[in-house]
Amino acid sequence: MRNKFQLLNKINHRTIILSIFLIFLALNFLYLYSFDDYFDDWNFFYTVDSEVSNQETWQRHYHGDKGDYIMREAFPWVFAYFTKYLLKFIGYSVESTHYFLLSFSIISIFVFYKLSSFLSKDFNFKIMVLILFSLNLFLIRELNSFRPHSPTLLFSLVSSYYFIKIFIKNLVTKKNYFIYFFSTFLMIALWPQSLAFFAGQIVFAFIFFSNFKRFLVLPAIFISYVLLNIDYIFYLTVDFEWGYTPFEKKFFLNYFFRSFFGSILFGGFMLTLFAYFLIKKIFSFNLKLNFKSFKKKELTPINYFLTIILTVYSLCIMYSLFKTSVMAPKYFIPLLPIIILWIGYNIYSTKNNFLYFGTIILTIINCIYFWNDIQIDRPPNKEVLKIISDSKFREVYIAKSGAGDTAFSHYLNHYNIAINKNINFKKYDKNLSFPNQFWFLCPNNPRFAYGKNDLPDEEKCYVFHENESFKLIKKIRLPDYLLYLVKKK
Repeated sequence: MRNKFQLLNKINHRTIILSIFLIFLALNFLYLYSFDDYFDDWNFFYTVDSEVSNQETWQRHYHGDKGDYIMREAFPWVFAYFTKYLLKFIGYSVESTHYFLLSFSIISIFVFYKLSSFLSKDFNFKIMVLILFSLNLFLIRELNSFRPHSPTLLFSLVSSYYFIKIFIKNLVTKKNYFIYFFSTFLMIALWPQSLAFFAGQIVFAFIFFSNFKRFLVLPAIFISYVLLNIDYIFYLTVDFEWGYTPFEKKFFLNYFFRSFFGSILFGGFMLTLFAYFLIKKIFSFNLKLNFKSFKKKELTPINYFLTIILTVYSLCIMYSLFKTSVMAPKYFIPLLPIIILWIGYNIYSTKNNFLYFGTIILTIINCIYFWNDIQIDRPPNKEVLKIISDSKFREVYIAKSGAGDTAFSHYLNHYNIAINKNINFKKYDKNLSFPNQFWFLCPNNPRFAYGKNDLPDEEKCYVFHENESFKLIKKIRLPDYLLYLVKKK
């Protein structure tokens, strides 16, 4: 009978964990279908066009040629070409790009689950950290953007998993070394800010290991990265200054926790817990222990996570002070799951049911209440496409904005609905030959550029109003856009 109950318990546990995985998947798809992309996304999509030559891709990335203006990209060209060739295989469309990046996010939660097992195999602990991960608004939003965030997160989790196996669990095999080398190399090759994460691993190895042969793999990874990316390193650090977020004193009030956890209230709650557990950890050190005894006692996965956290924050601050500001939470996405594991384990270790269940309830409330509270308002591109696809007219002319028109029209033309229904977006030019009826789409003080959209309509949106050769059949006002159905007289 006891074995029967144990088996039933195990099945129930697996069902709950699988349900959380499915919730994470559902929330990512819900976000994908609920919210649109914006300026940075359609510029990235234009850069990785799988239908142009490699030379043209290089022109768009390295030289920043976006057709009608210059905007150089900071993400590595390794990621640009990797994405381009994969899209050539699976199909070049906006949806395919999202699904490609989403696949890394889906795999990430499984690796996160495996990584959490190094701290505890207890069901209650796993449930809490999985909920904190799955309902994290910052992860859901950023991993859906057209950036290397989702693959970088995945490879950082794999890297940590095999680092712990090799250096803490002493599972030294060629397979473990190879996977650790490969995942760590890809992590820093896809997102250079991950060098701070890698530096945390070096610091941990330096503190706890005196046998140089044991961590030869670490300098091997760094040297390989530098040799294969020397041009990109020069491009990123010497050619241009890429920092755009100023280093402000208010950083020391929230340490990215406001962004990491989706709101001021929940971010403040998690930061308070982090500070409390950190102070408690500092006071727990036994200064009477010799260094050898200290290393033996503190060589644990939970201290590995703390070392990563403190190293990344320290390097982030120093680089911003002495080089250029990198004070943007999205630059350090691999840090967030580590913070979740560290705080989650400390909450679990208190055995305080009020704190445990309170954290879970706050996580759920935070996700629901702040779901629509996105940092940058997105133009309703999907709504525009639906309106046009439901009509009989497929020709759409976009008013000139002065910059980004080429990338924007290219982006809209590569939605599946535009491809399947032959919707054709073109840049407006008064010298064009127009069909009898067509749509005119005018970006009108878009919120991602101007903030709150309460400005007078832009003059460029009135090109057909006083033109005696055309008649306005319909006017549709949307956030960021004016959409007109126009007919020749």
